[in-house]
Amino acid sequence: MNHLITAIYEKGVLHPLIPLALPDYTRVRVSVQPMCKEAADPRNRVREVLFSAGLTSPPESDSPFFSRELTSEQREYLARLFGEKGPLSEMIMTEREGR
Repeated sequence: MNHLITAIYEKGVLHPLIPLALPDYTRVRVSVQPMCKEAADPRNRVREVLFSAGLTSPPESDSPFFSRELTSEQREYLARLFGEKGPLSEMIMTEREGR
């Protein structure tokens, strides 16, 4: 079983950010690759955790959805999309009322 995980190094110990399904005292091979500051962005952190847990696919590097900044066209589209129906929180509450 090979897994790519993210961990935090603190006081001489690596702390995985997700639980590992390994028995105690299992020997593992670790490759350490310090992450750039961009990876510390909370949005990137969420993507890493979801990917590590097998809940999402890795983002495509050229996908506009995962770019850090939205273009003005994307912002206008999203404003029209969500502006027509009111605040997102109200849309979610209305959808849940039917359940």
